[in-house]
Amino acid sequence: MNILVAIKPVVDPDRPVHFVPMDDPWPTADASRMTEQTLLNPFDEMALEAAIRFRETGVASQVTVVTVGPLAWEDYLRTALAMGADRAFRVDAPAGWEPLSVAHCLAALAQEESVDLLLTGRQAVDAGHNQTGPMTAALLGWGQVTHAVQILLQAGEAVVLRETERGLERWAVQLPAVITVEWRLNAIHETGGPRYASLPNIMRARRKPLTCLSPDRWGLVLTPHLQCLALQPPPLRPVGQRLQTVDALRAALHEAGW
Repeated sequence: MNILVAIKPVVDPDRPVHFVPMDDPWPTADASRMTEQTLLNPFDEMALEAAIRFRETGVASQVTVVTVGPLAWEDYLRTALAMGADRAFRVDAPAGWEPLSVAHCLAALAQEESVDLLLTGRQAVDAGHNQTGPMTAALLGWGQVTHAVQILLQAGEAVVLRETERGLERWAVQLPAVITVEWRLNAIHETGGPRYASLPNIMRARRKPLTCLSPDRWGLVLTPHLQCLALQPPPLRPVGQRLQTVDALRAALHEAGW
C-alpha cells in the first residue's frame, strides 16, 4: 500500500497573533502572514505519524510526503523524511495558494504515483479552510472520510471512526480514498505522540529523494477564484463587570435587557 501524506507549515499556534490590517488580493495577503512559519501543521503531523506507523507494522509499504508551496517549505519535507517518510515531493507554488489549486496538484500527483490512500490534516491551523482534502477527493472521484479519529486499514478498505458534533460515526471506505484526520487520531498522543527527528535521521534524510515538480507537468493552469477584499479585526468586546452578589447580577442582566 502506497500512502501519500500532504503537509504544510504554519505559524506556531501557541504564539500570540499580531493582527495587521491589510487590503491586498488573496495570495499576497496570505503569503505575508506566512513569514512567521515555525512548525509543521499539527493535524498534518498526526497524519504523517499514522502513515509511518502503518508502514512499520507492515500495513503500508511506502510513505510519501508532498507539499504545495515555495522552496523554503522543503525544510519541512526534510523533517518529514527524517521522521521516517520514504520519498518527498514539492509542487512549486507561492505560499497561500487557495485550496482548489492545491487540490488539483495533490490529485494529479496521487494519480501519477498510484496512491492507495491520501492522508492529510482536517485543516491547517492558520487559514482553517477545511477544504483541500474534500476537494482533492472530488477531483479524483475517490471516497472520502473527514475528521477521522481512528483508522484501521484492511484488505481493500479503511474502517474509519470520525468525530461529529453529534458523536462518533464508523464508516468503511473502499481504497483508494482520501482521509482527513483529527488531533486524536489513533490515540497517537497516548502512545508517545509524533516522533522527533533525531540527528542521525536528519543526516540520513539529506540522502533521501526530494523531487520538485511544476504544475505545468500536468498541464494545470490554475487561475485564482478567490480574492481577499479586506481584512479587519473583530469589534472589541465591552469591558466586563465584577459583581459581588446574585441580586447585583440580576439587576445588571435586567438593565441589559436580559
